Amino acid sequence: FPSLMTPVRTIDTDDHTTRKTLWRLHDGTLLESVLMRYPERNTLCISSQAGCGMACPFCATGQGGLDRNLSTAEIVDQVRSAARTLRDGEFGEPGRLSNVVFMGMGEPLANYNRVIAAVRRIVEAPPGGFGISARSVTVSTVGLAPAIRRLADEGLGVTLALSLHAPDDELRDTLVPVNNRWSISEALDAARYYADVTGRRVSVEYAL
Repeated sequence: FPSLMTPVRTIDTDDHTTRKTLWRLHDGTLLESVLMRYPERNTLCISSQAGCGMACPFCATGQGGLDRNLSTAEIVDQVRSAARTLRDGEFGEPGRLSNVVFMGMGEPLANYNRVIAAVRRIVEAPPGGFGISARSVTVSTVGLAPAIRRLADEGLGVTLALSLHAPDDELRDTLVPVNNRWSISEALDAARYYADVTGRRVSVEYAL
């Protein structure tokens, strides 16, 4: 089989604890992932779309627009590559990938079916999956309320992060354009539903 992803460029921080990788997919599409090493954990930030259609004005990816959704395999392969890099000691001391966050390029819940399939593979026990705890997988969303409720009913128990960014609809309409479709109250109600159904705390994100 041809390679799904080919690394184009990597950038490491000065202390070599964070590495950003630009990947080229089989059709020339570009995406990024970021591997971060901490004393107690190793976290990978992955992309679920090439580009993003949410058009948030403070986000470079959103300003570039949406190229296409990533396939489940293209999402999972970001995790596989990072896990191998850590295992083989190619980025510091050998270690294990412990956390995955869907906070890279794209809105995960806008690519719902493929993201859910990828999450199931991430949390599935080896050899079929990576055996990463669902509690260590975070899905970040700008507030697609129906999809949040649908995610709650999946029974996966992943961490939900809501990119709120503003306390009122007037401001959020400009910062997060999807707020014109699902208001703050609708997004927060869906987040509360998620917390009630899963028993998991929901993180609220702000750009300061």
